[in-house]
Amino acid sequence: MISECGSETSFLAEELLELQGRWSETEAMLTAVKDSHSVKVSKLKVAIGELERDLGKTVSSLLKEKKARKAKSSEVRRLQRQIEGDAGLASRRIREAMDALRSEFEARLAKISAFLGSLECIRNMDLALVTIEGGVAVVQSFQSETPPTLEAEEAR
Repeated sequence: MISECGSETSFLAEELLELQGRWSETEAMLTAVKDSHSVKVSKLKVAIGELERDLGKTVSSLLKEKKARKAKSSEVRRLQRQIEGDAGLASRRIREAMDALRSEFEARLAKISAFLGSLECIRNMDLALVTIEGGVAVVQSFQSETPPTLEAEEAR
């Protein structure tokens, strides 16, 4: 009986050592994931800052352009009267200006779309971290449980 308990104790001690090793590996993996996540978050914050600066510049330039357009509206009317005979030239310039504004808008929209994609990646990483933390919690719960001994089973 004592030898059975001794072998069971040895088995449980080996199992405990193995679980402690797995726990250390899991903690190391979690730390690596957290570090990686922190680096990515930092990079994304820098990118967000750059996008915000670009957006601020765009708003500023749009306001300046709006003021400039108001100031030049009388000149535009005069020029329209001047080129009234050449409507094709005026419409071509308008199309080119609209195309340029549309291209600029689409480029900025693409940047915003990329930013939203980055945010979705962050969300997915956060979900992955939550999953890992859940796994760690399960491992912890297994480690905190002590299996019943043979004597306790026989007593029952």
